Amino acid sequence: MKIKCEVINDLLPLYVDDVLSKESRELVEEHIGECESCKKTFENMSGKVSIPVSPELRMDDTKHLKGLKKIITRYKGLAILFGVIAVIGIMVSTVLIMCQIEYDIPYDGSNVTLERREAGYYIVYHGKGAILYTASGDVEGSELYISFRQTAFDRIIWPLYHNNEDTMWFCEAGKITKLSTNDGKIIWEANAEEMKEHEQWLLAHQNKG
Repeated sequence: MKIKCEVINDLLPLYVDDVLSKESRELVEEHIGECESCKKTFENMSGKVSIPVSPELRMDDTKHLKGLKKIITRYKGLAILFGVIAVIGIMVSTVLIMCQIEYDIPYDGSNVTLERREAGYYIVYHGKGAILYTASGDVEGSELYISFRQTAFDRIIWPLYHNNEDTMWFCEAGKITKLSTNDGKIIWEANAEEMKEHEQWLLAHQNKG
């Protein structure tokens, strides 16, 4: 029995979506193989010149898509890993840069003190953060000049995890008699008792020599 084109045209959308039964598919394929008009309607509807591929081939396409999905997932993980590495690299670079940027700290009479603690003298910074220092001068006369500086790291990061005053070992007891800034401000000067201690220190080190 010859099937009318109207019936085939009604079945074509279902054929393109691959939801027809085997018998109905065979009827549609037989008809569009003989009817040029219905064949053109099918081609316009499906966007293909030939009849659609079989379900088996479509399953193969699905496998390729799954493989592509795995590749995308794998590279997504690598992208996250590289992103984390980049963030860590930026943080490390920032810290290194902050350690290179330095500020001079002028002595104001109270922000830095030289304090005797047991067998030695310590520099104590009472400001915010930590400091570095450079000492020079007449070592034999035991009079030293000192300057203070602070890195961006010491000023910004150091206070976040250290709330106490910054205390640094300076020298053993008796070694110095006077400590001044480079512009002549006296930070510490030995009294009579400390001068005697200095003489004993000199005598002890001369005997060692």
